[in-house]
Amino acid sequence: MTDQHPLRNFSEMSDSTEFREGPAVLEDEEEVKRPCLIMIKGDFIGQVYELQKDVTMIGRSDEVELVVSDISMSRKHAMIVDRTDGFHVSDLGSTNGCWVNKDRVSEPTKLEEGDKLTLGNVVFKFSYQDKDDTQYHLMLRNMAIKDGLTRIYNKRYFTETLEKEFEFNRRNSVGLAIILFDIDHFKQINDTWGHPAGDFILKNLAELIETVARGYDVFARYGGEEFVFMLRGAPLVAAAALAERVRCEVEGHTFNYDELELKVTISLGVTWWGGGDSIASGGELVEAADRRLYEAKDAGRNCVCHDPLPGGEDN
Repeated sequence: MTDQHPLRNFSEMSDSTEFREGPAVLEDEEEVKRPCLIMIKGDFIGQVYELQKDVTMIGRSDEVELVVSDISMSRKHAMIVDRTDGFHVSDLGSTNGCWVNKDRVSEPTKLEEGDKLTLGNVVFKFSYQDKDDTQYHLMLRNMAIKDGLTRIYNKRYFTETLEKEFEFNRRNSVGLAIILFDIDHFKQINDTWGHPAGDFILKNLAELIETVARGYDVFARYGGEEFVFMLRGAPLVAAAALAERVRCEVEGHTFNYDELELKVTISLGVTWWGGGDSIASGGELVEAADRRLYEAKDAGRNCVCHDPLPGGEDN
């Protein structure tokens, strides 16, 4: 069995406060406070998980209720049980231990409001949260991982997630594709129509592409007018097809800014890695996509360049 996917355990794509299946974390009764774990150290800081079941197991395995894909976590690391006097946590024989505040858990330990629960390198805070509390934590999380202008993921989130996906693919060889692209002649747009027009293009282009490529793993603003997709488990031919679909959609779109009708095009570079030790880091994978992007620029812009397809097909 392969490791659980680090992206899908926390429902990041929909900004849900559930880590796994189930209804939204809190119902409409804002005054009702419900028992929650809030991640305060780890890959998903600010994420909230409501303890909805009598027994909640935590670990890396896809057989537990709360999946945390951190290398320091055991497959079945800890268990939280709802008892008549409150919630109690037990260590399930984990490798790296379980602590409540500074005390190592050696027997079932009751969790009190504000307690810090440390599992390996991951730290949760136990707290009773109402709807407003949860929305506040969600807002803070979005501020940390989303680009302020476009509201898609930012470079920091992409880079951190890429390294985790890279390690997953190195172990499991499911395939990992990167699509890197930027807006052709974007400086001319800023110089001619001003930076507000440029910002309008960036924001609306991101919205347009999100509708075309909804459901893919990660779409982020990489910097300036540069954007990036990360596609886990998609073959190169599928990544190249997505890149071409995005290119066509942008080419055919008119951006209506004030009384202007602006048209832009994009150039895209696509690379794919099957796993193993042929590439040393996620950064090298982005560099490979960047080289393909420059090939697209040299080819005249408004096109897709990608790694050679199986069977010898060209761009």
